[in-house]
Amino acid sequence: MTLRDADIGQTVRIEKVGGSGALRQHFLDMGVIPGTEITLVQYAPMGDPMELRLHGYELTLRLEDAAQIEVCPLSGKIQAQVRKQGEPVPEKESSGDTNPKAMFASEHPGLGEGGKFHPKGSGDPLPKGTTIKMALVGNQNSGKTTLFNRLTGSNQHVGNFPGVTVDRKDGTIIGHPDCVITDLPGIYSMSPYSSEEIVSRNFVLDEKPHAVINIVDVTNIERNLYLTYQLLEMDIPVVVALNMMDELTANGGGVDVNEMEKLLGVPVVPISAAKNEGIEELVAHAVHIAYYREKPENRDLCDKQHKNGAVHRCMHSIEHLIEDHAEKAGLPLRFSASKAAEGDQLIIERLGLEKNELETIEHIVKQTEAESGLDINAAVADMRFSFIFNLCGSSVIKPRESREHLRSRRIDRILTGKYTAIPFFILIMLLISFLTFNVIGAFLQGLIELGVGSLTTLVDDALTAANVNEVIHGLIVGGIFEGVGSVLSFLPIIVTMFFFLSILEDSGYIARVAFFMDKLLRKIGLSGRSIVPMLIGFGCSVPAVMATRTMPSERDRKMTILLTPFMSCSA
Repeated sequence: MTLRDADIGQTVRIEKVGGSGALRQHFLDMGVIPGTEITLVQYAPMGDPMELRLHGYELTLRLEDAAQIEVCPLSGKIQAQVRKQGEPVPEKESSGDTNPKAMFASEHPGLGEGGKFHPKGSGDPLPKGTTIKMALVGNQNSGKTTLFNRLTGSNQHVGNFPGVTVDRKDGTIIGHPDCVITDLPGIYSMSPYSSEEIVSRNFVLDEKPHAVINIVDVTNIERNLYLTYQLLEMDIPVVVALNMMDELTANGGGVDVNEMEKLLGVPVVPISAAKNEGIEELVAHAVHIAYYREKPENRDLCDKQHKNGAVHRCMHSIEHLIEDHAEKAGLPLRFSASKAAEGDQLIIERLGLEKNELETIEHIVKQTEAESGLDINAAVADMRFSFIFNLCGSSVIKPRESREHLRSRRIDRILTGKYTAIPFFILIMLLISFLTFNVIGAFLQGLIELGVGSLTTLVDDALTAANVNEVIHGLIVGGIFEGVGSVLSFLPIIVTMFFFLSILEDSGYIARVAFFMDKLLRKIGLSGRSIVPMLIGFGCSVPAVMATRTMPSERDRKMTILLTPFMSCSA
């Protein structure tokens, strides 16, 4: 049985993840690994793709990809399974009336703070006058851009559609003129699946920032901590910012920050970027670890008990083998070892391994696969998630479902329903077009035309009274005022269109449109993500072409760029 054969509402357990290449690695990094329980929520109105729920979050998957994932059905919600040592431990459940603070009494490790680790005159500080470089790294839609705005005061677009931050953004931290922070694209892992992930990984590896602020959406903590795990492997000063803590605690959840900090070996700071809570403490910790160059205390996070230590032995064997190459290439050893095991060609090429060394790694990998019962990519991902589940099991109180999420699910039944999704989409687009071209946009367009016309008449009379040369007169009135004025008259239409599209994007509706339009757009060689630049094309083709940078597939990006100019542009 494959995942494609599952029924709506059915929970199944993944037995094997088929496929190959970067897409398969992306699925593994998202938690689609053998042993994971996954529930089919719904199919798109056109039957493809499907929406799944795993590890507390929703994931969409095309049917052709789901057909490569072998699963077995579960008889009931409660599975009487004895968890072996090293297997994931479920988080504590919240009863709704639990006080999270009362349940946590761990000693504060004091990482990233002065006094405990750095008595006066100690430590390894940066030379005086050094400009501290930081990187802001996190999953898409984790509040990363909002935090960047809080840190720097810059005004950057914040939206819900995956990949909204596609450019490199730099800013100086408020109150710290010697600290520059770079907002990297939102990514889910350090695997080279998309151009955003490659850009972020290369920035950390090549530009070597003094510290990384890793923002974690605490309401989706398991998925977000996978990226945290990989950052710790990169042996760079990291501070973890647990964002949306206010939402977690409001729904009965909680985090033992001290316990999590001790297990991760890096400072952990709870924040709420939207409410500007905990930002000063976060900055203080980030500046401290950057200035004193405090790297993670726990650099070996692989569990010796996981899969009888097969992956643990594999990682350490490869580390010893490539240690000199990693040092010569300036790459972190543990990160290089894991990527060499996974077959990441970009890292392997940078290591410059000899043929005998590559063959040795191949033999180590084969032995690990035989001992673990999984292919090496799945085994490494399973090891990482095992650590994450155990970490959450000892430091996280799982919240009850929030009212916001319940409301969102009820709205989704209409906006992505089988019989209601497309009619509502047509209705919404007709309403936006009517308001843009006949009401708001038309009214503003009339005002601009009236203003430009009055100004043109005034200048025309003035030039006539001054007996200005006819050629210059015609150039100013007919060329500048009438020419530029005709272009300006389109501006209200474009601005109004973008205003409504930004509302749809910020509300999350565009992501839902991409979900149910994917099958239709694929018939003309596009993907569901193409709907964003195509809708923007109704306003103006230039920003529509620029919006294609959010698409991970180069082929989809080029096809969308070629078709976007055929949209009915406002001009």
